[in-house]
Amino acid sequence: MDRRTLLAVVLCFLILLGWQKFYVEPRMPTQATSQVAQIAQQSPEQPASRSTQGATTPAPAAQTEKRPSQTLSLQGPNGQITLDDGGSFISDWILRDYKQGMSKEAPQVDLKSVTHQGGQLQLAFDDNSLEYLNHVQGALQPTAQGALWSFEDANVKLTREFTLSPQSNFLNARITAEFKTRSPRFAFLSLVSQGMGQDQEAQDQQLLYWHEGVERVQLKDTIEQKQIASPVKFIAATSRYFILTAVDQSPVAPNGLQQPVGPHTGRMSLVYPVTSNSIQIPLKIYFGPKDLNALRQVDSTLDHAVDFGWFTIFAYPLLQLLKWFYQFVQNYGVAIILLTLLLKAVTFPLNYKSMKNMKNMAKLQPQLQRIKEKYKDDKETLNREMLSLMKTHGYNPAAGCLPIVIQMPIFFALYRVLYGSIELYHAPFGFWIHDLSSRDPFYITPVLLSLTMFIQQKLTPNTATDPAQAKMMQLMPLIFGAFMISLPSGLTLYMLVNALASIAQQVFLNKKLDIKPA
Repeated sequence: MDRRTLLAVVLCFLILLGWQKFYVEPRMPTQATSQVAQIAQQSPEQPASRSTQGATTPAPAAQTEKRPSQTLSLQGPNGQITLDDGGSFISDWILRDYKQGMSKEAPQVDLKSVTHQGGQLQLAFDDNSLEYLNHVQGALQPTAQGALWSFEDANVKLTREFTLSPQSNFLNARITAEFKTRSPRFAFLSLVSQGMGQDQEAQDQQLLYWHEGVERVQLKDTIEQKQIASPVKFIAATSRYFILTAVDQSPVAPNGLQQPVGPHTGRMSLVYPVTSNSIQIPLKIYFGPKDLNALRQVDSTLDHAVDFGWFTIFAYPLLQLLKWFYQFVQNYGVAIILLTLLLKAVTFPLNYKSMKNMKNMAKLQPQLQRIKEKYKDDKETLNREMLSLMKTHGYNPAAGCLPIVIQMPIFFALYRVLYGSIELYHAPFGFWIHDLSSRDPFYITPVLLSLTMFIQQKLTPNTATDPAQAKMMQLMPLIFGAFMISLPSGLTLYMLVNALASIAQQVFLNKKLDIKPA
């Protein structure tokens, strides 16, 4: 491609990445029903009492006899789940096959390493008289298929039933509340996550919910209180590679509530209306890798939690191709190289057509320059004469850009695949690259990428006459190399191999089309 087109592609690439990394388009809150409009004022943080006929029942005092905390461990399909007898359903969930680092001594990935919270999933109500239930200790005992937690006093009877199935990769939960004196208006099933500024994956720490599509809340940004109309299918807390989610299974879909809790900390809740003296909440709870197949086993909508950006339709087949290559070579670094070369071969006809158009454009440059000088004070005539000259010589400007436009969705989709796929998490390549999900420890690939882009520039014919544009092009290898320093080495490896293949392709096309390099 000519330098002007290359500049446009690179700038588009940088703009799109900047948009995805540093900006979340604000969305207007969905108009809710009159019930949902009250949820923010009746949330667990600011309970609102519900008036009833007769005398108001005073809120019971919290348990005075605090016994030692009791936990119960279940061996789930992907690791050990530790249940709690207090306000949080789950005190920990340790994944068997994933570590937090590459060393042998590195701890396993657990719930706290993803959400930075000690316990997860709490049930609360909008009635002040039931606020003490957030802190009670219940009886926790094993059952044939899981565990049962129960608590009962003069006001309420609560149970949490947990079951595991050998055929499932999630924890089934059934939460029941029976109100003996008065009923609240809403029940809140919540999870909390905190973004850590020093974490290299801070930009990927999010709260999610599904409402007619997945919605993302960046924890590094200011979190606003927001009411979410029904239906809300699931809520989740995620990092780049892992997710904790609660998926609703009730017949009537709940509403949702998003709340700030502290600096870079947010709560996401499923909000259930209580229409009688009891409520039952069935859930699927999953904690584990953001693997597409694993997520689809939990719920058909949950694969959208993996953020492949605008070009997901291209990302899915590219990921399947990458995994297909891995089956043969058993090395994701080699699989990335093979996939890159395959895409380069598939898109070669488009690049060939682009180079032919570029050559035609180069022939017209002297005449175009004369027209620019002649009509420099008359823009309308200048554009008309330039288009007339191009049409006379059979050159279509759009035809030169079309091959690049066709390739851009593939390019961006592959970027997202290599940036966030769990398949590359701690996957070794060789030499000095031991983890394709982390940046190059010695910055060798970004430096090599800058050098190859510089060589590619020298091999590419220059059709630009603007000095400012030419200077900008000279700086692009350095800018691009600096940009890639902090990105995963798997992505940098792809860019490097792509640049090397482009050099080989450029040498071939220069010879075949008799094109003189810059």
